[in-house]
Amino acid sequence: MKKILLISGIFAALVSATSCNMDLRPAGVIDPNESLETKEDADKLRDGMYNLLRATVGGGYASIDEIRSDLFHATSSFGNNGGTMYNWIQTATDGDASSLWANSYYVIADANFFLQRANAVNTSEWTEQDRASLDVYKGEAYFIRAYHHMELAELFCLDYVGNEQSYGIPYVTRYAPTSDQTQYPSRGTLEHTFEMILADLDSAAKYITTPGQRGSDRITKDAVTALQARVALQMGDYDTAADKANELIESGTYPLVSSETSFNAMWTSDATDESILMLYASRTELGASNDYGYIGYSANKDQYSPYYVPEKWVIELYEPEDWRFKNQFLQTDILAGGGQTFNLYIFYKFIGNSALRVGSGYNYQIRPKVFRIAEMYLIRAEAVARGGVLSSGTSNPLSDLNLLRNARGATALSGTGDEQILSLILEERVRELIGEGFRIQDLKRFRVNLQRNTAQVPEAIYMPTSNQETFEKSYTDDRMLYPIPQTELDANPNMAAQQNSGY
Repeated sequence: MKKILLISGIFAALVSATSCNMDLRPAGVIDPNESLETKEDADKLRDGMYNLLRATVGGGYASIDEIRSDLFHATSSFGNNGGTMYNWIQTATDGDASSLWANSYYVIADANFFLQRANAVNTSEWTEQDRASLDVYKGEAYFIRAYHHMELAELFCLDYVGNEQSYGIPYVTRYAPTSDQTQYPSRGTLEHTFEMILADLDSAAKYITTPGQRGSDRITKDAVTALQARVALQMGDYDTAADKANELIESGTYPLVSSETSFNAMWTSDATDESILMLYASRTELGASNDYGYIGYSANKDQYSPYYVPEKWVIELYEPEDWRFKNQFLQTDILAGGGQTFNLYIFYKFIGNSALRVGSGYNYQIRPKVFRIAEMYLIRAEAVARGGVLSSGTSNPLSDLNLLRNARGATALSGTGDEQILSLILEERVRELIGEGFRIQDLKRFRVNLQRNTAQVPEAIYMPTSNQETFEKSYTDDRMLYPIPQTELDANPNMAAQQNSGY
C-alpha cells in the first residue's frame, strides 16, 4: 500500500518544509492564509477532503485487517503479499501499518486545515445560503476527523471496555506544523480519545443539516448517526448504540432489499439500496480497492490465481441458498504454487462495478460503502443482547438477525440465552460484513480467540505453522494491535516510550 499524496493536503508538507522562514514560498503556490476566501474556495477544499476520504475508506484499512484474521488462508502462490500481517510478524517498521497511520493523520490534517480556515474567513459579504453551506462543510470536516481517529483507535488500541485508561492515539485538533518537538502530541488515554471522537460527532451533528437519503455521496445527518451507533457499541454504551441504530432502521429510508437481483446489484453496479453513505467514484476518480488478491483473474489466460481464499469454516457458515453465498463466493479452478490446479471457492464480493472498469477483466472498484443499514441491524441486535434498552419501543436481537437473514434469502435462526444469541450475532457479522474490515475488532470486542483451521483444499494453501493445519492467537495477543510506526516514535519524543506492548 502506497502513501497518499494529494493536492488538498499539500499545505502540511509546504509549511513544514518552510517552517524556518515562512516568507520562503515557491512561486505560484497559494498562501495558506488566502486559501479560503470565497465560497468557490470552500467548495474546492471540501472536494479535496472528500477525495482523501474516498482514498482511505475501505482499501487497505479493510483488506489488510481481514487477511490477518481467521477468515482467509494464503494460497501457496501468494508470493508473501501481505505476508507480515498474515504471518503475524509485523514490526514497528512495517510498511502497511505505517501507511495506515500516516494516511489517517494526513486526512486529519486536511480536515483541521479546513476548519481553521473556515472559522477565520470573513463571510460578511457572502450570501446567507453560502454561509449555511460553509457550516455544513465544517460539520463534514468534524465528521471526517472523528471517523479517522476512530479508525486509528480500532487498529492501534485495545478494545475500549475495561481498557479505558490504556493508551489511546494522539487526537489532533489543530493544523499547526512546527519543528518544535515539545509541541508534538502524546497518546493520552483511550478514554480521552473516545471523548474527543464524541465531541467531534456532536459538532458534526450540530452543523450538518443535510437529510439522509439512500446512496448519498455526501455526509448526511444519518451518516453522523451511523457513526455514533458504531462508536457507542465500541464504548459499551449499549443504550445509545441501540437507539442510534434503531433511529436509522425505523426511519424507513433504507429498507432491506427484497430480491436476490437487488442484493447483487449493491455490489456489482453500486445500487443505492441499503447504503447510508456511499462515496462518489467514476472511471477517472476511483476509490481504494477492497481486493487484496482475493480473485487474481488473468484475462489473457482466463485463469484465477488468488493470493487469499476463504477458510473452510467460512464457506460452511452459509446456507447454499443464502444470496450472500451465491453471489459473493465463486467455485472455480485456481492456479496455485508449482503450477498445480485446485477447485475451491474464492471470495468474489469485490469484483467491482462494471461501469467503473476500463478495458477487460476486473478492476475491483466500487463506490466506497461507508455505512450500510445491514450493519445497523447487527448493531441494534448486539447492543440489546448486551443489555441495551431502547428509549422508545422494543427490539429483539434474534428478530433483528432474522429480518436481515430473510432479506438475504436465508432461513430463520432460533436460540435462547444471551451467550448463544451473541454467538449467533458474531456469526452473522461474518456472513454480512466479510471483507469490509470488521473481523479483528469483532474478535477483540467479543473476546474470542483467532483460529485458522482446516483449509478448503489443504494442498492449495500456506499456513505459518509447522503442521499446516491450525494457527491460533488469543484476542489479548499483543499483535492484535498494530505497532506505532518507528518513524513516529523517533520523531516525537512525547511518544518515544508509548509503543504498544510487544513491539
